[in-house]
Formats: sequence, C-alpha cells, structure tokens
Amino acid sequence: MKKIIIFFMLLLSAINNSFSAPYCAVFSWGKQCYYYDWNSCQSSAGNDGACVINQNEVKAARGNAPFCVVASYGTECFYYDANSCRQAASSANAVCAVNQNR
Repeated sequence: MKKIIIFFMLLLSAINNSFSAPYCAVFSWGKQCYYYDWNSCQSSAGNDGACVINQNEVKAARGNAPFCVVASYGTECFYYDANSCRQAASSANAVCAVNQNR
C-alpha cells in the first residue's frame, strides 16, 4: 500500500510540473503556477500574494535587448526602453522583465 501511495504522489508531482504555466501566484503558504496570462495571476493573488514569472517555464528568449515581454507564447527581448516594453506587455496580457541574459 505504501508503494502505491508513493507512486501516486510522484505521478501527481510529475503531472503538476509538466503542465506548469508561465506565471505563478505566490502566497505565504505556497505557490500556484496555473496562470497563462498576467492579469489572471494578479487577480488570483489579490492582496494576499504576488505574481512572479515561473522560471521553470520561461521559454528561450528571442532577441538581445535589455527588456523582454514574457508571455505564454514566449519571451521576446526586443525592447530598448522600459516604457515600450510595458506597453507591449500590456497589450499582450503579459509582463515586462529585465533581460537576465545580458
């Protein structure tokens, strides 16, 4: 019986990791990586949590500019100023982030 329980726990962990979304709502009790758009994540986090980019799901960045739009479809580092990055992110229901690969 113990082996069956361990098997199912490992299976659930693998399933959870394989379906992770690009954004996580983080709370004092843990995090939920279910969100494919930034606004849904922020709505879920409310005043009790915060949203972060799920580093396990960030796709390889395209471009080498200092600012990136991180969206469910990928990471695009085409922005040389934060304002244009934020505008593009807002229209894509995504988030603007600093390019960590520079």
